[in-house]
Amino acid sequence: MGEVGPPDPPVAVVYLEGNFPATSATNASSVKMEQKHYQFAPGILVIQKGTSVEFPNLDDAYHNVFSYSRARRFDLGRYRKDEKPAALTFDKPGVVKLYCEIHEHMRGTILVLDTPHFVKTDTSGRYRLEHLPAGRYALKAWLDEKTVLEKAVELKDGDVVKMDFSRN
Repeated sequence: MGEVGPPDPPVAVVYLEGNFPATSATNASSVKMEQKHYQFAPGILVIQKGTSVEFPNLDDAYHNVFSYSRARRFDLGRYRKDEKPAALTFDKPGVVKLYCEIHEHMRGTILVLDTPHFVKTDTSGRYRLEHLPAGRYALKAWLDEKTVLEKAVELKDGDVVKMDFSRN
């Protein structure tokens, strides 16, 4: 086995939830959740419902990516660097916990959201959401499966709103 890399530092996911105008952008596409240095990369992948995810193996060993999560159950079977497993489409919102059957320390998360407006924070908790539609929404900060903070927000065209989720 090669050298095990460090896991990604912890971050939060900030997203806007509500009824968006029909003209609101969509982020659904195809993305990758890599396995490199015997870690999932990124450690947390945030996608919009309907997005297709590929799971390339960049290590010189077999991996077997699987999940028993309600939002998406699957088992890709064992595969090497030169083999390509099928891409999966995630069509239900929720948290999908990832594991490798071969490397017990490997853990990853796919957060599937029913909104096109989301961003991961930096390691200091800073974030910036841009190009948001005017209206009343819920702004949420996902810290983990059990902790989601929420604040009501009213957005007007051209406004800049600062929202702090600090828990004091």
